[in-house]
Amino acid sequence: MTSNMKHKDIDTIIFTRGKRGFNSKLQPDHYHPFYELIHVNSGSLRFLLKDTLYNLDKGDILLIAPRELHHSQYYADVNCDLTFIYFKPEHLQQEIRSVFRAARPNGVTSYVGTVPHIYQDELNRLFNRLQTECNSIDELSPHFMSLQLSEILLFFMRHSILDCQELDISTAKEADILLATKYIYQNYKKPLTLEELASVSSLSPTYFSKKFKQVTGMGFKEYLNFIRLKNAATALYSTDSTITDIALEYGFSDSNYFKDLFKKEYGMSPREYRKSRGY
Repeated sequence: MTSNMKHKDIDTIIFTRGKRGFNSKLQPDHYHPFYELIHVNSGSLRFLLKDTLYNLDKGDILLIAPRELHHSQYYADVNCDLTFIYFKPEHLQQEIRSVFRAARPNGVTSYVGTVPHIYQDELNRLFNRLQTECNSIDELSPHFMSLQLSEILLFFMRHSILDCQELDISTAKEADILLATKYIYQNYKKPLTLEELASVSSLSPTYFSKKFKQVTGMGFKEYLNFIRLKNAATALYSTDSTITDIALEYGFSDSNYFKDLFKKEYGMSPREYRKSRGY
């Protein structure tokens, strides 16, 4: 993967609040090896998560799982106030870590939902407490941060609902490329070609290749391999299939090539990753 697509790792909980809008610096598709939680305090925006485009409004939350491709898109003349929390499962209290993992029985998954207005004041109090401790009051702050992050996630589990609007990608200015990325997510196990994806997008292969890189930040083949590797990684810790069978099932014609790509992306061999069970 290209370096601008993969953000550096973190070693502690990070809490930030910020204003974003149409003139904010745009990022192409990117991912990171930790969770990102976004809460919309005010305003609205479009958000592309994997192959789905969402409209997010005040009160909406987005929990982005590690290694999920995503990027935000802002409306003209609409400013957003957003809360961001970055964390890893090991930053949670042990008991909550088990609850958090149990809520995702099929592995590491993202979540899009909303918190009803009646609970927003309580949520803001939780955010404020975490933000205060993130300023490192004393040596106990890391422990309070862990407790408060755990409380925030439990709050979302109890009070949030699946109520975010999916948008018709045909209305987006990058509709042709979004059609291609959705096609990749739906057909990544097949031997896809540049020409096939260009046809899906109704573009010439040359122009498609150039525009795909501009919109996603990755070349077509790089993007395809990323999706294949991520799904193969899930299969490694959720099935008993052999590594060779997984490589073949998830679109790689050569298991050694799969192993090389996997180690480059995940920093360990498929066998080592399987032993770690993905956590």
